[in-house]
Amino acid sequence: MPSHSKSDASDKVNDVLRTPIENHSLTAILPILSLSFEGLEILLSPFLVPSDTIREVILICPQTILSDARRVLKKILSYSDIVDHPNLLLLPYTSSSFYNSTLTSAVFRVRTEWVLVLDHHGLQGLSSGQQTYLLNPLSISLPVGPNGFLRFLANSSRILAINNLEPAEYLIPPFVAPTHLFPRTFSHLADSDPWLAFGVHVAKTHLEMIGGLVLPSDISNLNCCEQISRLPSLEMTRIEHNRTGILSADNDGRTQKSASGRFVLVVPHLEDLHAFMPVVCRLQSIGHIVSVLLYQASSSDTMHCSFEDCALQCSTLSHTAPTFHNWLDSLDASPDVVFALDVQDFLSVTLTMVLLHEPYRKTTLIRLPRADIPHSDWIGSLSLLELRNWNVPEITISVITDHRPHSLQRLLTSLTRARYFGERIGLRINLEQTADLDTLRVVQDFEWPHGDVFIHHRVIHGGLLPAVVESWYPNSNDSYGLLLEDDIEVSPLFFAWIKMTILRYRYGGPENISPSVFGISLYQQKMIELRPEGRRSFDARALFTTDGILNPSTPYLSQIPCSWGAVYFPQHWREFHDYLSIRLSEYSMKIHENVVPDIRSNKWVKSWKKYFIELVYLRGYVMLYPNYANFTSLSINHLEIGSHVKDQPAEEYLRKKALFMLPLMPLTNASVPLHPGLLDLPEQKLPSLSSLPVLDFMGKLSSTSDLLERGTKRRTELTGCSATISLTYNARELMCLQEFT
Repeated sequence: MPSHSKSDASDKVNDVLRTPIENHSLTAILPILSLSFEGLEILLSPFLVPSDTIREVILICPQTILSDARRVLKKILSYSDIVDHPNLLLLPYTSSSFYNSTLTSAVFRVRTEWVLVLDHHGLQGLSSGQQTYLLNPLSISLPVGPNGFLRFLANSSRILAINNLEPAEYLIPPFVAPTHLFPRTFSHLADSDPWLAFGVHVAKTHLEMIGGLVLPSDISNLNCCEQISRLPSLEMTRIEHNRTGILSADNDGRTQKSASGRFVLVVPHLEDLHAFMPVVCRLQSIGHIVSVLLYQASSSDTMHCSFEDCALQCSTLSHTAPTFHNWLDSLDASPDVVFALDVQDFLSVTLTMVLLHEPYRKTTLIRLPRADIPHSDWIGSLSLLELRNWNVPEITISVITDHRPHSLQRLLTSLTRARYFGERIGLRINLEQTADLDTLRVVQDFEWPHGDVFIHHRVIHGGLLPAVVESWYPNSNDSYGLLLEDDIEVSPLFFAWIKMTILRYRYGGPENISPSVFGISLYQQKMIELRPEGRRSFDARALFTTDGILNPSTPYLSQIPCSWGAVYFPQHWREFHDYLSIRLSEYSMKIHENVVPDIRSNKWVKSWKKYFIELVYLRGYVMLYPNYANFTSLSINHLEIGSHVKDQPAEEYLRKKALFMLPLMPLTNASVPLHPGLLDLPEQKLPSLSSLPVLDFMGKLSSTSDLLERGTKRRTELTGCSATISLTYNARELMCLQEFT
């Protein structure tokens, strides 16, 4: 690898971070109000000139003034001699809440990589430098604008940027941002303070928990490289604020005032309530208010609602509350969460329609199949915030197969028999070009009752690396990919493990969310394969007991990416695509050169995991692993002959296979009392993120700060770039950070 001086590296950082966005890759969104008409020509003037960056301007206005807006706009355009200005699109809205619907509609009409979000003042009141930047922004993967804030307990503090971009917890318009930062469910973020909620959402994708960058008035001396190196100062500010009791914002943009919530259970019969009692009683035991409606039961059934120490408020439909709507209105307050059966009866349509209207539009509806309720006790371990986000994550199962029809059939059968708790799950089946007729027949005959199926068949042989890497790509930051090769088999409770962990460590309180966590393993480690001398047996519980960990049964975080059944998070998978394309290009570093020192995966020349391990090492990333008794796992690998398992003598093959075979977690029932269940965890719930043990590639106890320090030190050795450069998901910045430009 060629050597670089520190000044050369610094210059390259500056050059990359000063790179403008591509031509015609920006869309501006500008609200128009009736009071804007008088100065509309001035408001639009920055957009009525030829532009290399702006492709389209979306003007949004109330439906009531649409005809007037068209007339005024037509008059303004008739005065102009310039015809090659950006396209203008007029978008009306009827909602009384601008942010709840119209901005969402406008953002998702955007087909460019970048979006400029304005308020009804447009660019007025900004310095010429700020206006120039917003119309011709740099390729920085955070929101950038002049108005940024830090949150305090009772108010917000405005940030004043002097010479450099300054980190902020959130921005208000005007600001420019990558379009992909806006979640698909932006409307549910928009409440009393939508921009605070958006800043919190953006911060979850960023290593330093930054919601945006504040643009100074004078940008002529803007030094991007110096600014980037200062970003961690916001983390220190955040820590100090948390010590004074700063309130955490939930995904609806509201501050979380209390852990107490209001829950409603709507089921037809008393037997359904009995099956759901473990969840109901646990929610009530931690302070939540639970109300129950038995809508096909007689009034006498309410006498049997209470069990042991769990006293419930049960009701039936009667002359005082003849409909579900009447009964819901009779409650003291709107529920945060409604549990119901996923059945088709007279209440189903009513239930959905009622919750679409105020004051219930913020209520989360969770429908569960009757057959899944006996296996849903884990739901009671989730917090109010996590349950309110039940419907936000979108999980896609991606199966990678070639010519192992019997293996594929076993995997698909295990997937079909699993419990999905009312979720519709998309399934992708990725067929290699060499897939045989039997494999094609398995796919052709397969029926998936839980959602949509997409079949992808290669026409040119790609091999396992592109087959896995290209099998799934996230469509938003709420999109998650479960990657399964065809020799995997899953537990019937695998999806419950995924749902429970994603809600805790991606949508729970800020103390349980970290950009360092890149995914969730279903497989429980029994071997460590990355030691230079070869694989070694591994027992997490024994290690934690020896080292005095308080709860040896706790799940843990490991640097090792799992390829035997694991969910990968959207930001990290996008970053891996960027990293891999740069790494394989050999533009600056030859493919045979080692990024991670002294690790066995350096010899895996055709493995996608080799390169993911490199990214994990350089970034200090970790994956969540289960740690149940007897190595009970949510997935197993049958270690069948394929790309990484070569044909060998039967005795040797069976010996090796025994090293990796684990018991699958069965459905919880009386016939298997000795098997661990999902809640065989410390205090019968997932621990806080900060309490999880952290292991390095060799299976040794470490810490996330130590892993990050090692990675940044190695990155500096390879690139000369400062170890404090922030995490981004922008390809140009990534090129600089890894020195593959």
